[in-house]
Amino acid sequence: MQSPADRGDTGKSSPPVPEMVGATSAPFFIGPGTTTISLPMHPPTGPALLHQDPKHSEVTLQIENVTGDKAAPVFYIYLNVPAGDAPERYPELYAGSLAPFGLVGASRPDSEHGGNGLTFKLDVTALFARLTALKGWDPKNLKVSFVPSDWDAPVPQVRVGRVSLYFS
Repeated sequence: MQSPADRGDTGKSSPPVPEMVGATSAPFFIGPGTTTISLPMHPPTGPALLHQDPKHSEVTLQIENVTGDKAAPVFYIYLNVPAGDAPERYPELYAGSLAPFGLVGASRPDSEHGGNGLTFKLDVTALFARLTALKGWDPKNLKVSFVPSDWDAPVPQVRVGRVSLYFS
């Protein structure tokens, strides 16, 4: 009889495979004021189906290919702020921040990043669980707001290549 070690079974389960359940379809700009985008979502159809238990699934918001030709401030990110309201009035909807340190260098085509810019990943598991429990939750659309922090110079426009949401 083979032991678990002989079968290659170490008793550890493999990490869950992330599944994209929503993404923007085109690049957009953030700054100088608050920018809110809609992120169309769909129910999981692949690996995330295996982890439907919210206690065991993770939700990640990914902001990719962030580029710019000028230094930019930190952007605060909020989810599902009511239309027409200031995101800062809803600290419970705060998802995290995008700190574009090294933005200009990462945006240059001759840089080690090849001009692809910066990528940010935010663990929004707890916030997403709270949002899905709210009355009026729309499972087909997530609103993402980008709010620039105070900045000593005019806030430049920053290009975002894509925002995506992953379940794992």
